[in-house]
Amino acid sequence: MKKVAVMSLTVPGSEDVEIVRQQLLAMTRIRYPHDSWILVDKEHSPTIQQMAQSLGVHYFSRHDVERWGEEKVKYWNQPVPPFKAKTKAGNVNSWIDAYGDAYSHFTQLDIDHKPVPEYLHKVLGYFLDPKVKWVQAPSVYGNVDTWTSRGSAEQEFVLQGPLQMGFYGFCQTPFIIGSHCTYDMAAIRAIGGFQPTRAEDHLDTVFLAAQGHQGVFLPEVIAVGDGPENFDTYLAQQFAWAFSMIQVLLNFTPKAMKHYTPRQALQFLFVQTWYVLWSLTMFLLFILPVTSLFLNTPIARVSYWEFLLHSLPVTVTAFMIWAWSHSWHLPEKLELSWRGVILHIARWPVVLSAFIQVIFNVQKPYMITVKGLQRGAARPFPLKPHYPYIARCVLVLFVGDENE
Repeated sequence: MKKVAVMSLTVPGSEDVEIVRQQLLAMTRIRYPHDSWILVDKEHSPTIQQMAQSLGVHYFSRHDVERWGEEKVKYWNQPVPPFKAKTKAGNVNSWIDAYGDAYSHFTQLDIDHKPVPEYLHKVLGYFLDPKVKWVQAPSVYGNVDTWTSRGSAEQEFVLQGPLQMGFYGFCQTPFIIGSHCTYDMAAIRAIGGFQPTRAEDHLDTVFLAAQGHQGVFLPEVIAVGDGPENFDTYLAQQFAWAFSMIQVLLNFTPKAMKHYTPRQALQFLFVQTWYVLWSLTMFLLFILPVTSLFLNTPIARVSYWEFLLHSLPVTVTAFMIWAWSHSWHLPEKLELSWRGVILHIARWPVVLSAFIQVIFNVQKPYMITVKGLQRGAARPFPLKPHYPYIARCVLVLFVGDENE
């Protein structure tokens, strides 16, 4: 095994400098011998470069003309993959192009996900199996002090625990979660580097699995990050995830499907169709009563109690599954509350919007989840993210008023 690298990425102006400093310190505290790297995109940052050097962290920016020259900087900032400008994948692939030969494995961490000192000791041993090309651990949030961040953490219960365990046990294909993961360098280079979508982590899984590689899920919290701090940030994050996941489903998975085992094919379709089917179901639940009011015609001629009776088996089954899997939920000691339920219901309009925009091939720039800016400061209330909810309320009131 060659040297191991641990990297984190930042875009100057998108995160508070203190968050960057804390991540640099956390990387240097990992006990297994490694090189720590900070990858800076959008522009060369002398401030971060100086801070990294003072802490013993290597600095890389594909925009550093003085270091690389104009031709190399231009080569690493293309309008198309693998070095697409203003994307996480393009940033990582530029670093791999420059330094990949020096490392056999590397860990990529989002800037807010702080690793424990034993991080590499926990994951590297699995690569002794030559079939294993990535090791994934749970992506959990530690900032549960706002209702949005706590609700987001509650939403991750099932995915970061029992679902990922199930994916690993079902076909050795746990999904890569880009907040932090460890990779075999040669395998990533063989698929052309990090993939060119906002969901580059999931698309990496798609291509690695198509090559016959396996992953490992370690059900242990070895890094803790920050969830969205307010509702508009949460909605932007959900839109970006849904938009990219639907892109993968429609544009990439059909080509890769022939390389999968039946279990892998079932698993990928199960996960990738969730956003589409769930948002369409929620849309129908909203629009059917409104249509009934508008047409003044009942949808079904059953009493309220009959409706509850028909709904009861599904509701009870869902709660039984949730309770049965509760011991595997991560993070531990965090219970489901109204926060997670509200966010789960509230996100369907942005998910449906993402589906529609993918269908009509609307081009979106790479979307960054802003974290840590002006922490603790009062923020203005953004009205724009709430337009869909205001419109729904107005529609229901208008239709109800027309039928009085």
